[in-house]
Amino acid sequence: MDAAGSPTGDDAPRLSWVFVGLLAASIAENLVSGDLIWTVFLAAALVVLVLPAVAARDSAAMLPPEVTALAVLPAVTRALGPAWATEYATYLSVAALALAVVAELSLFTSVEMAPWLANAMVVLTTMAAIGVWAVLQFYSDAFLGTHLVGSADDVNVAFVRATVAGLAAAVVFERYFADHADAESASDLPEGETG
Repeated sequence: MDAAGSPTGDDAPRLSWVFVGLLAASIAENLVSGDLIWTVFLAAALVVLVLPAVAARDSAAMLPPEVTALAVLPAVTRALGPAWATEYATYLSVAALALAVVAELSLFTSVEMAPWLANAMVVLTTMAAIGVWAVLQFYSDAFLGTHLVGSADDVNVAFVRATVAGLAAAVVFERYFADHADAESASDLPEGETG
């Protein structure tokens, strides 16, 4: 463990792969239960999580386990959690996926973002994804005869929940990288000195 309390060395990628395995099991559970929308969404999340390792052809090129766990938590919650948690897992999963994409851009590409911009991207991406989802539900109701959108109030509540989930993910992102920046700067100091 490093100064921030995170797994180091070979342990971090291994732990991330364990979380990816849990996500794969959740995908199988959703497929067996016939929930195709969640199966597709979780498969997309799986692709996002393993993309750095596949692109680098290195199994150690993974997001930190804390970020991977946050991205996998909603899938496991939907599979094993109580029914009331399922609705909230939807918003958290979109926010966690946005967080994973921004973290991958920061860690595995030459993209440099100010922390405020990374946080804004997480929140805005979450809100945009929920917005697209609401539009798709509306058109499904209009053209396919489904009843997915109850009322304008329901849509507004969805946007508020998405915004809260996005803000929560942005706070996690900010705290995680602030803690690790502090840990790295402390490890750069000569032994016995503090920052």
